[in-house]
Formats: sequence, C-alpha cells, structure tokens
Amino acid sequence: MKKAALGGLTLLLLSAALLAPLPAQTRANEERIWTATYPLAAGGRVQVANVQGSITVEGWDRAEIEVTAVQTPGTAEGGEPVVGVERGSDWISLRTLYPADGAAPVQLDYYLRVPRQVQLDELLTVNGRVRVRDVEGRVAARTLNGDIEQERVSGSVVARALNGSIRLALRALPGRGAEMSLETVNGDLLVLLPPRADADLELSTVAGRVENQFVVPAGDSGAADGGARRVRLGRGGPTLKLRTVRGNIRLGQNQDVY
Repeated sequence: MKKAALGGLTLLLLSAALLAPLPAQTRANEERIWTATYPLAAGGRVQVANVQGSITVEGWDRAEIEVTAVQTPGTAEGGEPVVGVERGSDWISLRTLYPADGAAPVQLDYYLRVPRQVQLDELLTVNGRVRVRDVEGRVAARTLNGDIEQERVSGSVVARALNGSIRLALRALPGRGAEMSLETVNGDLLVLLPPRADADLELSTVAGRVENQFVVPAGDSGAADGGARRVRLGRGGPTLKLRTVRGNIRLGQNQDVY
C-alpha cells in the first residue's frame, strides 16, 4: 500500500494502478482535481462510496473507466480527503476517506465514464446527488440527503434515499425477475416508462398522491392492498416497486426513447 499526492488530493493505492499526472500545486480558491483511467470490459463491476459530495456516471463506448474526483474550493477545514482505489481484472472500487481528526468532511465529487454494459453494484453517498445516464447494466444507488436521477437506463434498478426525490427514465425494461425498486422517505418519485410498456407496478405513498398517465387495462382492478396500489400495464412484466412516505408518485411515458 502506498500514497500519492496529485493536484492537492491524495490517492490511496490499494492495488496497482496507472495515474494521470496533475500539477503539484493549486491555489486555495481553485478546484483540486485528480483523474485516472483504468481498463474495464463490458459487464465489469463498479462501486463508489462517497461521504460529502455527488456521484455522476455516464456510459460510453470504450472498454475502460475514466475517474475524475473534484474537491470543492474552500472546503479543506476537515483535512485533505483520500481517494482509495481497489481493482481487479473485472471490477473497481472507489472510496473517499478522511482524517480521523477532521472537523468536517471536505466536499468531493466523482465523475465517471464507464462502459455502457457496466454493473454499478453500489453508488453510495451520505450528502449529495447520484446521477446515472446511458447505462444498460444494473444500477444500485443510495443517498441519505440528495436526489437520485437515472436517465436512459435499461437494466435492473435499485434506488433508495432518505431525504430526496428519485427520477427514473427507462430506455427499455429489463426481463421478468429483474429487481426494480425505488424508495424514499421524504421526496417524490417520477418514473418515465417506454411507450407500450409491459410491467407490473406496486405503488405506495403515505402522505401523497399517485398520478398515472397510463390507462389501467380492463380486467385489472388496480386495487389497493395494504397501502400499495397494484397496476398491470399491457401483458405484465418485471415488477417495479415505488414507495415513498411523504411525497407524490408520478408515472408517464419516456419520449426520449430511440
């Protein structure tokens, strides 16, 4: 194990890695940036664990992952953050670590470009937004305080927030049996499904309303059961579970499908 300082950030090398060189000095009012690229084939797995800051992931047509970490200017009172990298032949894990005596966590935002067929096993942050777009594999995202946005995705989706809204725009639905679950305590849920979607929906809100642009087919009751409204679209398909305590649920069609 060794450490390397790049552009004011510290990279904790937990396994062999290639690093992109950056200027050694930055002024206090400038962003501090670290960036690196690692090989990762389609179907590879990615994990990111952050504390204070956002996570943004975008799919691209390359067999590699590009990682950029940006420290916000003027947030160094909590001590310099450490970016920990662990990786194998088909996986990579990124973690933000802070000094034990830090008064407050420094804000550090992650920007990733990944193969479209990647498996995003875990995208986790405490305070910050999680955003994913143009990914075809599994996406699992969690945040305590922040919104979750997933655009033009087509794989299994799990999203959980405590204080924040969740927006999901599906390019295509996965097959039956795929895990599809959106949950928040304080926030709204917005789901845009492909036209003529075949799916089963479980909708639950305690202090909110459900707005459904789809027509419930004849013969499907859509009746509430234990607080959850069950709706079948078309011939049915993967079950999409939507739950919020204090917030609204909105369902519509994703017109950005091609």
